[in-house]
Order: sequence, then structure tokens, then C-alpha cells
Amino acid sequence: MSKVIVIFGAGPGLGASVARRFASEGFRVALVARRKDRLDALVDQLSAEGIEAAGFTADLSAPEEIPG
Repeated sequence: MSKVIVIFGAGPGLGASVARRFASEGFRVALVARRKDRLDALVDQLSAEGIEAAGFTADLSAPEEIPG
């Protein structure tokens, strides 16, 4: 069974570092952030590094926008 971690507030700094760390332990990563442009860039970067990543745009201050 594959493991998945969801990282909320996933930005290019801490979010990317956390994603890389968990990916090195065999996790697939789901990233949630407000800014689609930055999120897409991060997903592309991680994917280029061989990390299975998916991005979901949501404003966590608006619960109806939270995916899933």
C-alpha cells in the first residue's frame, strides 16, 4: 500500500523541503496552496526530481475550498 501525505500551505520553501523529505521515505505527496502559479511550479519541480506529487489550489480560510 502506498503512503500519501498532504501538505497544506505548500510553498517553495518549507513545503518543498517537507515534500522532499517524505518522498525520500516513500510517500507520494499532495500539495495544497492558494497560489496556483507557485503550486504548479513546485509540482513540476518535484516531478522532475522523480517525486510523485499533485497540487490542489485552495484558500484554507474558506473551508468550502478545501479539496476532498
